[in-house]
Amino acid sequence: MNQSPALSRRAFLGGGAVAVSLPFLESMLPREARAQTAATPKRLIYYYVPNGINMAGFRPAAAGAGYATPSMLVPLEPLKADFSVITGLENAPGKPDDQGDHASGTASFITGVHAFKSETEIMLGISADQVAANQIGTMTRIKSLQLGMQAGSTAGNCDSGYSCAYARNISWSGPTTPLPKLTDPAKIFDEIFKGTSVTDSDAAAAKRRAYNKSVLDLVTADATRLTAKLGRTDANKLQEYLTGVRELERQIAGTSTTTATCAPGVRPVASTDFSTKVKQMADLMVLAFQCDATRIITFMLGNALSNQTYPALGITRGHHDISHHANDVANIDMLQTIGLWEMEQFAYLLTKMKGITEGTSNMLYNSAVFLSSDISDGNRHNHDDLPVLLAGHGGGALHPGKHVVYAKTAKQKISNLLLSTLATVGVTGMMLGDGTGPLPEV
Repeated sequence: MNQSPALSRRAFLGGGAVAVSLPFLESMLPREARAQTAATPKRLIYYYVPNGINMAGFRPAAAGAGYATPSMLVPLEPLKADFSVITGLENAPGKPDDQGDHASGTASFITGVHAFKSETEIMLGISADQVAANQIGTMTRIKSLQLGMQAGSTAGNCDSGYSCAYARNISWSGPTTPLPKLTDPAKIFDEIFKGTSVTDSDAAAAKRRAYNKSVLDLVTADATRLTAKLGRTDANKLQEYLTGVRELERQIAGTSTTTATCAPGVRPVASTDFSTKVKQMADLMVLAFQCDATRIITFMLGNALSNQTYPALGITRGHHDISHHANDVANIDMLQTIGLWEMEQFAYLLTKMKGITEGTSNMLYNSAVFLSSDISDGNRHNHDDLPVLLAGHGGGALHPGKHVVYAKTAKQKISNLLLSTLATVGVTGMMLGDGTGPLPEV
């Protein structure tokens, strides 16, 4: 057993014209490193929610580890040791030239750069996810995944003279290049499970849809043979992974034949469809990490100025409209309800990640997951005291489980927190936007 070679990190289960990438297994490590959890991949997610947050329901009353969970974060209570609430950070570059807070705040969300105000002349900067992708993206088949719930063209004026490119993208490979996001779960699924040949993979996906067959049906024999060669931990992990793939494939196949919410560029019109798709996106993020297709993901729960409605929550008015609450109690209550729902979706993602065993830890432990918004309070459109959650342990580099408070007078930059997330995946010595250095307190 000690002489057995390690499996290739790019190992695939093959059957017919289909190839399914394996999850990260300890057997993939060289035998001298198989017991070292430090070799487990480290990962990043940057998670954007639009229109700000009702900070009164989000912000804990006390600092430190002993804070009482505020009402909006109740869905995250079982994960309290796995995330920190961070308040008092500012994103000064997000302040617009005159008006346009949503587009400018979204543009600077993980770039830390002030957007040039124009409908046609785009000028911004590289985003944190792409800084990471340039350093570690070659370790996986997909450098980074850009996902979102709403599509839309980057052309035109989306917010008081700011280009739609700023309002509909958070991932930027350079000052003039926003990276478009994938919004169709079926296409994301195909992208994650492509083989080494793009042509063959696309043909295999078409064949699978035409004959309504599962990818796993074509690789069962290979999976059986591989399982016999693995230790108990890896064998259980492989079966857990394949079960998850089959279930998600079944869900996506069912959705694509009964509703249009997964079609590219089509915004969900029913809250039940929207909620289902959000959960599918979370499942896809976990699977992308689990098969080591990528280690870097951005996700937009909505575009800037999203006017998504939530009939299932009793809310038929648009989110952006409600965010201009004018201190009206009814509006604030609706914002609290929407924010609570958003935290439920975030808790679903983190719980899924924590449930994936990796060595002596889990996927959430080995990740850094940053959640925030384009602004803080939707009525004030302020870019200080932003709502921030930082989940995961970054493989041990982060120390969650507390409320970290920065005084507004300190004007601590959110870009510095982004530098801290980059450090968890070994990307150090880099500058980002207006950042000056990682925050040691997290």
